[in-house]
Amino acid sequence: PLTSLDLEDCKEVSDNGLHALAGLTALTSLDLAFCEQVSDNGLRLLAGLAALTSLDLTLCGQVSDDGLRSLFGLTALTSLNLYNCTQVTDYGLPALAGLTALTSLNLAACELVSDNGLQALYT
Repeated sequence: PLTSLDLEDCKEVSDNGLHALAGLTALTSLDLAFCEQVSDNGLRLLAGLAALTSLDLTLCGQVSDDGLRSLFGLTALTSLNLYNCTQVTDYGLPALAGLTALTSLNLAACELVSDNGLQALYT
């Protein structure tokens, strides 16, 4: 079964395409960097990928706090890249606190994240 899928810079990949990925339950690594059409709705479709350990959402500008909340079931996730996801704010970060396997989190250029949001990660 497919365990790793790199769709970086596939600008035509949208939430509709992610619907097709929902059945890839053995997937451990998914790279959606620069997939600018991916939104919170698309992340909801990935909620069943329980084996996922790495998710890259670099520059997915339509991903917001609501999308982060839909990741709560991805408890195997060890790496999450949210670089320049400009709609991510302090209010979405508490949802990540439940991802107890997470060892790498990139929030670089998430300009709406502050000290308050960082505290929520560990409380």
